[in-house]
Amino acid sequence: MIRPGGDVLTKKAIEKAAIPDNARVLDIGCGEGDTVALFRDEYGFDATGVDASSKLIDKGKARHKGIDLRRMEAEYLDFESKSFDAVFMECGLSVFRLQEDAAFEAYCVLKTGGKLVITDLYLKNPDPMAVAKMLSEANDKARQPKVEGACGDNERPSFVMLNGAFVADELLAMLEETGFELEHFSDESDALASFAAQAIMGHGSLEDYFKAVIPEGENPAAYYSCSAFCSDAGQDGDKPLKFPKELGYFLMVLNKPEKAIEG
Repeated sequence: MIRPGGDVLTKKAIEKAAIPDNARVLDIGCGEGDTVALFRDEYGFDATGVDASSKLIDKGKARHKGIDLRRMEAEYLDFESKSFDAVFMECGLSVFRLQEDAAFEAYCVLKTGGKLVITDLYLKNPDPMAVAKMLSEANDKARQPKVEGACGDNERPSFVMLNGAFVADELLAMLEETGFELEHFSDESDALASFAAQAIMGHGSLEDYFKAVIPEGENPAAYYSCSAFCSDAGQDGDKPLKFPKELGYFLMVLNKPEKAIEG
C-alpha cells in the first residue's frame, strides 16, 4: 500500500499518540493490512483494518494469517460507538470521497480520550487567493439545490483540499468542528522524498511503481491523492511523474476530549 514513511512513521505516531498497551486500534484505509499486522505482532494491540477494496482485503488476509481485515468504507463504519482507543488514517483521508463524514465516523467509534492519527499530503504554502476561491466555490456549490436525477450522487465540494492536497489550516478547522483537539502536528516531508526515491530506485519511475502496486482495474486516484498535481506529467512521456516541490507530508495526532459531546 502507498504509505510514505512506512513503519518508521507509524511507530513515531504510536509514540506521539501515547497509545496504551492492549489498546483496540482501527486502521482505516488499511490496504493489505501491513500496519494492522504491525499493531498486532509488535505492539500487541487488538487491531482491526478496513478498506473499500475487496481485492486488497483478500490479499491482506492471505499474507497475514488470522488478521482482522474487513471490507468497509470510511464514511460508513459498522462498529459500535466508543469502541476504539485509537484510529489511524495513513495517507487515506485525502482519497476518501466524503472526508467530513469519514472524520465524524472516526470520532463516533473513538472512546472519549481516544486518539485520531492522520498522515497525508498537504500544501506547504498555499496561495491565499486560491484558498479563498476554493472556499467560495465550495460554499456556492454546497448551497445549490438538489435536482431530480441526482439521487445517488455523493460527490461534495471540498472545503479542505486544493488540487489534491490538504490545506492544513482548513483541515484542522474541520476536525476541530467535528469535536477533536490537536495534540501534535509535524512536517514529515522527508518521508515523501524518501518514498519517491525508493519507488524510483525499485521500479525505474513513479509511474511504474504505481502500476505495480495498484490492483488492475482500480482507479489510481483512490491510491494517491496527488493525482491532481501529477496527472499532466503522467500523461506526457517526456515529462516523468514526480511530486511537486510545494507538496508536503504531515503527521497529525488529535484527541477526542473528555468534554466531547457524544454522538
